[in-house]
Amino acid sequence: MKTIAVNDNTFQLLQTLKEKEKAPSFDVLILKIASKESKVPDSMLGALKGKMKPFSEKDRKGLWDDKGRI
Repeated sequence: MKTIAVNDNTFQLLQTLKEKEKAPSFDVLILKIASKESKVPDSMLGALKGKMKPFSEKDRKGLWDDKGRI
């Protein structure tokens, strides 16, 4: 966890955006703004974390050969 300093006007603006976006925290809000502005795909920000199940043995057999190669 890191701390950042912002002036009062910036804090008020972030507070307003946080409420408007219904963000649970400033961290979530800032990440949303930063990822939108940097055009980083959601898949690179852990957007799928917890939404995908691990590969099953059956899935693995369809992807890799006996020596572990694709």
